[in-house]
Amino acid sequence: MTKRVLSIQSHVVSGYVGNRAATFPMQYCGLDVDVINTVQLSNHTGYKSIKGSVFEGSHITDLFSGLETNGLTDYDYVLSGYMGNSDNVQAVSEIVRSLKNKNKNTFFLLDTVLGDYGELYVPVELVDLYRVHLCPLADMVTPNQFEAETLSGKKIKNINDAVEICDFFHSLGVKIVVITSFSLPDEHPDTLLHLVASIKSGGKSQVLKVSFPFLRGYFTGAGDLLCALLLSRLSELPSITDVSADDFKAAIESALASQHLILSATAEQQKLANIPAPPGLAQSQMSSELVRSFELRLIANRHLLVNPKIPFTSEFI
Repeated sequence: MTKRVLSIQSHVVSGYVGNRAATFPMQYCGLDVDVINTVQLSNHTGYKSIKGSVFEGSHITDLFSGLETNGLTDYDYVLSGYMGNSDNVQAVSEIVRSLKNKNKNTFFLLDTVLGDYGELYVPVELVDLYRVHLCPLADMVTPNQFEAETLSGKKIKNINDAVEICDFFHSLGVKIVVITSFSLPDEHPDTLLHLVASIKSGGKSQVLKVSFPFLRGYFTGAGDLLCALLLSRLSELPSITDVSADDFKAAIESALASQHLILSATAEQQKLANIPAPPGLAQSQMSSELVRSFELRLIANRHLLVNPKIPFTSEFI
């Protein structure tokens, strides 16, 4: 039977972030995806101008109520991304609790979308709301470096710090933690990134690390894409929480490979656009033409979403 996902995150009419970056990959990988949008914008905020609306929490709960009334909430997985305000956090919390009350095996992947590059792009009060209300409900969290450090209160200066942050999330009740990308100050931070993933089962944690090259560019939606791929890969396993070490390793490597190959294809296509993209360019300095040239090339490279060639191997630490 096809497994079902409820994806609650942002939506743009044009481009690939939020649900637009996550829905098609999950569908292409064989999942049946229903979508609730927390915002609906003409395009993402990297462009010079945006139009659209941020929805209230009541909009989200009303839509879910309609699904519930018609018996349409038999979801295997919930994926949440950008929420934007505290009302939406509360709404997602209510929805996840409702689904887990009906089926304790409903799997909740919380993408902790708070900020990046040292800055929050949500109201500061959402940090505590995520930590106190959403993380304890989550079966899996996928913070980037900034989000992992912000939520845990600990800086990542070495691999052990990353492992300790994984343990912090485990202490909140999270089974699977993936710190999706971070750099280390003494290991070529401008050219090399790392991912650390930890799965806790039976009181023990299995932790793996994979390193991969930093791709220069102004990509958006990369994290949303990776979350979709991680959920897709894990959904293929007999059990998403009782996972063997080898299966966990293969799922992480495959998801990261697809993401990296999509980003690489996007970077190559951007070069063909002949729009200069000098390193270190601030968002305020970027033209809409430059931003558009870095939109993820998902459709043209959809074959990379499944069974990718694995360019990087991970190791247990």
